[in-house]
Amino acid sequence: MNRFNDSLMNFDDTKMPLQSINRIMKAAIDAADPIRVVERSIKLDKKHLQAGNKTFLLYPDSRILVIAIGKACLDMTRGAFNVIGDTISGGIAVCKHNPDKISKIGKIEVLIGSHPVPGEVSVHAAAKIEKLLSTTKEHDVVLLLISGGGSALVCLPAPGISLDDMKTVTSKLLRSGASINELNSVRKHLDLIKGGGLLKMAAPAQVGALVISDVVNNPLDVIASGPAVPDPTTFHDAKTVLEKYIGMQNLPNSVVDRIEAGCRHEIEETLKPEDPLASFAEHTIVASNKLSAQAAHEQAILEGFDSEILTCELIGEAKEAGKYLAGLVKTKKPRKRTFFGIAGGETTVVVKGSGLGGRNLEVALGAVNELAGSEKCMLITLATDGEDGPTDAAGAYVSGETLFKAKSLGLDPDQFLANNDAYHFFEKTGGLILIGPTGTNVNDLNFIIRLPDA
Repeated sequence: MNRFNDSLMNFDDTKMPLQSINRIMKAAIDAADPIRVVERSIKLDKKHLQAGNKTFLLYPDSRILVIAIGKACLDMTRGAFNVIGDTISGGIAVCKHNPDKISKIGKIEVLIGSHPVPGEVSVHAAAKIEKLLSTTKEHDVVLLLISGGGSALVCLPAPGISLDDMKTVTSKLLRSGASINELNSVRKHLDLIKGGGLLKMAAPAQVGALVISDVVNNPLDVIASGPAVPDPTTFHDAKTVLEKYIGMQNLPNSVVDRIEAGCRHEIEETLKPEDPLASFAEHTIVASNKLSAQAAHEQAILEGFDSEILTCELIGEAKEAGKYLAGLVKTKKPRKRTFFGIAGGETTVVVKGSGLGGRNLEVALGAVNELAGSEKCMLITLATDGEDGPTDAAGAYVSGETLFKAKSLGLDPDQFLANNDAYHFFEKTGGLILIGPTGTNVNDLNFIIRLPDA
C-alpha cells in the first residue's frame, strides 16, 4: 500500500480524499494478485488435478508439467507451487522481470523473455518450451499459466521468418495504433507457438490453463496470442491488418511471402475451432479487468463514495479517451457524497512523435485542457502492471490545477501531445504515478473523482 501513498504524495489538492483513493487503487491490484488467484483455482488429490473449471484424471504414470508465460508468471508459478509443488515433474516459466534472479521454482526453470518486442531470449524460451513438451505422453497434464505480455516474451518464428522480421512487424503495429486483437492476429500467423501452436506441441497431453486476462472482454484466442486456443483468424485477416496499418510494400519480403502463401492455402493454417485437438485444453479466467474494477467499486463504497463502474470496454485513441473522461467527470453533480467513477479497458496511441509515454499517460495528458479550472474534479490513469508502455510510470493524475501549473512552468500540453511525450510533461508537473512493477496485468483502469458541492 505504501507505493500508492508515495505515488500521490506530491499532489497538492488537500481537498481530495487521497488515502481513500490509495486504498481503492490497492484493492484493484490486489484483486488480480497472481499468487492468490492461482492458489484458489487449483486442487489436488491422489487421482485428480483440478485447474479452474476442469478436473483432470491422474494415472500412476501421469506427470504434471507447468508452463507459465507472461508478466505475472513468477507469482502465478509460486501460487501453483504452493499447492502442488511436490507433484510437479518439470516446467518452464518465462517472465519479463526477475528482480531476485530466481533460476528455479522447485523443478520449474525460470527464464526471461523480451517485451514489448520479442528478442533472442524470447526465441530461446520458446525453444525450451517446445523441447520440454516434445516429451509429453497421453496421461500427462500440462498446467498452463497465462498472463499479459506472453506474445512477446515467447516467440517461435515460422520457417522463413527471422526474429528481425518479427521485431519489425511488432514495432510497426505497436506504433500504428493497431488494437491488441489486430496485432495478435498477425503474430499468430508468423509464429508457431501462438494460435494454438503450444497445444499442438503438448499433444497428446491434456492442458489446463489458468488465465489472467489483459484484453478487453477476455477473448482467450487473443490473450498472449492464444498459445493453447483455436484461432478464429486467418491469413487473410492478418493480411488485412497489415495492409490497413503498414502496407504490404513496407514489410520484409519474407513476411509478405508467408502471408501471401497462406492466403493461397499453400501453408497450413493455425489451429481452428473444429479441430479435434481443440478439446484437449480447458481455460479458466482467474483475474481480469472487470474483476479488478469490481474490487475497486466495492472498496469505493466502503470509503463512503457514490461509486459506479462506467465501463470495462474503454477503447479508442488515448487522448480522445482522456477528453471524454474529463468531460464526463465535469458533468457529475454530487450533492452529499464524492462521486467515484471507474472505467476499465485498453486504449491505443498512434505514435507520430519522438517523446516518451504510454497509453495511460496519454489519456491523462488528453484530459489536461478539458479539466482546467475544475476545482473539484480529478482523473487518475493506472496501468495495472505498473508500467505504462516503455516507462517506469503506471499512469498519471490530472486535476483542475494541472494546466495552470504547466503554464507557470512554460509547458504547453498540446506540444507534448503532438510529440507523444506525456511522460516528460507529468514528470515536470509532478503528476506521475510511480508504483513499480505490480507482478500482474489486467489492462488499464481510469478513475474519475468529483467532490460534492457542499
